[in-house]
Order: sequence, then structure tokens, then C-alpha cells
Amino acid sequence: MKTNYHRRSQVKAQIRAFVAFALIVLWAISALTGFLLYIAPTGQRSGRLILLFLTKSAWGDVHFWISIAAGIITIIHIIIDWKTLKACMRFLVSTERGEKPSA
Repeated sequence: MKTNYHRRSQVKAQIRAFVAFALIVLWAISALTGFLLYIAPTGQRSGRLILLFLTKSAWGDVHFWISIAAGIITIIHIIIDWKTLKACMRFLVSTERGEKPSA
């Protein structure tokens, strides 16, 4: 028999897992499209050049929107894990690792 608290914590864990997975996938796609745009030829007619089924300018649009989505998911990730982030930052800036950081 699962308690209400257990269900809520399970849902939170699933949301965190989804956000983490989305972050990895979106930033990886953003990096790959950015690399593709970096190695693509430059010049006057390069915008009409077809690279892996899309034009260079279309790849630029894909890169832009994937990066926007990754940024939004990153903000959601920071909001969801704000307590953990604060605790980690307090730990990292504490002068001695043996002492507890102040609250």
C-alpha cells in the first residue's frame, strides 16, 4: 500500500529524471547542430547548400529552436533542483570541508 507522500515523491523523481534526460538530449543536439554549422562551408551561396537533408539556413533554424528549448529546460531544472543547488554551492564555498556550512 503506497502512501500519498510516496506517490508524490515518485512523481517528483520521474519529473526530475525526465528533465535530466531532456537536458542531455537537447544540449547534445544543440552541440551537434552547432558543430555542423561550424564545419559547413561559408560564402554567398552556402545558405542553399544541402547538408543531411536540410539547407544550412534550415540547420541554423533547427539549432536556434533546439537551443531555446534547452535553455527553457535548463531554467526548469534550476527551479526544480534549487535546494540541492544551494546546498552544493554552500558546500563548495565552505572554507574547510570538515565544517558544516552556515545556514
